[in-house]
Amino acid sequence: MSNLDKKSFVASIAARYRRRLHRFLSVRLRNVHDVPDLAQEVFLRLLRVERHDAIRNPEAYLFTVASHVIQQHTLRKSTDPVLVDIVDAVAELTTEANEDLSSKADNVQRIEQLEQLLAQLPPRVGAALVMHRVGGYTVQEIADQLGVARETAKKYLARAARHCRDSRTDQPVLK
Repeated sequence: MSNLDKKSFVASIAARYRRRLHRFLSVRLRNVHDVPDLAQEVFLRLLRVERHDAIRNPEAYLFTVASHVIQQHTLRKSTDPVLVDIVDAVAELTTEANEDLSSKADNVQRIEQLEQLLAQLPPRVGAALVMHRVGGYTVQEIADQLGVARETAKKYLARAARHCRDSRTDQPVLK
């Protein structure tokens, strides 16, 4: 099949099923901003197929390819490390310039304790803690950001709270 035939085949599939494909992807993805990229990946994979004439049901084939793209995307996202910029998170804990030195020293100590605590936690658990306590994220927002189920985000927060409670010295780590 020539490149022109491939392009016209994929263009006809795209024109016919683009909306349904976008709906299919958006229902199955946590982040709807990924839908256009994944839809493009599906169509690119269709372009790589050597024999389009062997496809008996183009709609079923399209959604099978889309399912595989979602599966690979999910696997890729689950292995990506979760990055939380501790400098941004800690910036919200810093004191005003006009506050007294004891407040500043207390704040520096709390920040050091927070950094030590986060270093002891798995990255996703630490990220959930920072997002919740410093960023004010809800459990659902944390789940969406981390690409996990809501129940998993709740477990991360429970684990972080348990770790905070267990490692607490005479001064609270987080207020």
